[in-house]
This record gives sequence, structure tokens and C-alpha cells, in this order.
Amino acid sequence: MGRSVIDVSPVKSADRTLDILELLATEPQGLKISEISARLGFAQSSTHGLVHTLESRGYLTLNGGHRFQLGARLIQLGHSVGDRLELRSVAREPLERLVAATHDTALLAVPERGELLYVDKVLSDASDIRTDPRVTSRRPLHCSSLGKALLAAVTDSAVLNVLDHAGFERVTPYTIADRKALLADLASTRQRGYSLDQQEAVSGVFCVGAPVRDHTGRSIAAVSLSTIKDFFNPAKTGPLVARAAVEISHAMGWKGDIAALFQPVPGSELLLIVGSETKSGRRR
Repeated sequence: MGRSVIDVSPVKSADRTLDILELLATEPQGLKISEISARLGFAQSSTHGLVHTLESRGYLTLNGGHRFQLGARLIQLGHSVGDRLELRSVAREPLERLVAATHDTALLAVPERGELLYVDKVLSDASDIRTDPRVTSRRPLHCSSLGKALLAAVTDSAVLNVLDHAGFERVTPYTIADRKALLADLASTRQRGYSLDQQEAVSGVFCVGAPVRDHTGRSIAAVSLSTIKDFFNPAKTGPLVARAAVEISHAMGWKGDIAALFQPVPGSELLLIVGSETKSGRRR
């Protein structure tokens, strides 16, 4: 039986929205709605609606001469994309070294609206064991070593605030589903220097994790190693992950050391709730 064909023809309103943004990118002084309409050949009524929708969302701004220009929201999105590309670039070599030393799977994730967004992974050529999620897949913060590394890097009151926004559901039979127990687990993480996930996010998968910080000190990402129970050795792999997290953090402009990796920094909590719109750092 043949596969069904999905219609992937462009959506007219989306096409027109992108046309407006691309046109205004070439006009730093901005254009009036009538000028946008004439230049693009759109009806003025539909142009008016599209332009004001973009303005309301921050993608356009209106100057004193009734001319519309590109807005700050596009700049924020550009920073976010650029920062993630930079983060992946500086993290790749430390992740590859982790995998070479352990034959586990290394993961890099960023917080995104109360969840984790996986942005990179490195697999071992010497192991047939696959414990990796799909890059761009999502997972709750409270049940993985990556998420718990980020939560351990903020205060307990901030953790409870994040849980109020993001939810606190049991994912596997091993997920910590009691707030007091989770806070105790995060306290152990800070003392230990790395987080643990023992089948809490995926049955059969065991992980260690640590947070990554940027030049402001905020925890903007996390790294982890994952494996199966037979090969799980957190006393060995946990410190390796923590040192890799410090190395990546230094490349992103952080000046701290491993002893400060889990110290709370104002602003990290908001990143966990809203997303990873980070400021770019520089290599030292």
C-alpha cells in the first residue's frame, strides 16, 4: 500500500507574514502600511491586520513617523538561536571526550518553558547500547539528571515555583513524585556535585548530570551521561560530567570553579520557566 501524500503547499498568510519581515529587513528606516501594501502587492486591509499582529507580538515596532520597523523580539530570537549554536559548538569536544572515556551516551539540553529541549548528543562507537532521546525531543525537568542538575542550581523556593508552573507528574514508577523528597534529592545533588536519574525519566536508563553556566552565572543548559544499570558507575562518571560542565561553562564566559557549579544565581529560575534566551558568552 502506498503512503498517503500530505499537502505541503505554503500557507498564504504565513507566506505574507514572512514577506513583510523580509521586506522590512531591507528598509532600516521602516515603511508605512500603504508602502508595504504597494511594494508587496497585498490588499491594504490584509496588510493592516498582519502588520498590527506582528507589532502586538513585538516582531515589529512603530516609529514616530508611522513607519514600521523590525522589533526587538526578532533580535531576542536571533540571540537565542546564536547562543544555542555557540553552546553546541563549544560543548561538542568535551562531550566527545566524555563518551571516549566512558562509552556512555552524552547529552546536551537547554530549559524550554518548564521542560528540557535536547539540542545535541554523542554516541559511543564502541557500544551497541542506545539510551539517547531524539534531539529536539522534550522531557520534564524534575525526573531527569539534566533537569535535576538545573533545579539543583536554584534555591528550594525557586524549585517549588518552577514545579508550580511546569507540573510535577510521575513519568515512570521510579520518578520522585513528592516535593519534599525531590528537595532532599536536590540537596544531595548539591553536596555530591552531580545529579542522578535512576530510571526516573526512562525505564532501564540511568544517568548523571551537571549544569552549564553562562557569563552571567545563570544555569543555561545541562550535560549528562546515560547508560544501563549494568554499566552505571556514578562515582566515576559523575565527577567527569561535572568537570565537563565547568569546561563548557568557562567557554561560555563563566569564571567560577567546580565548587560553585550549583550555587544559585538570580535569573536562573526564570530561564527554567520561560526558556533559554541566553546572552552569548565568549571563550576565554
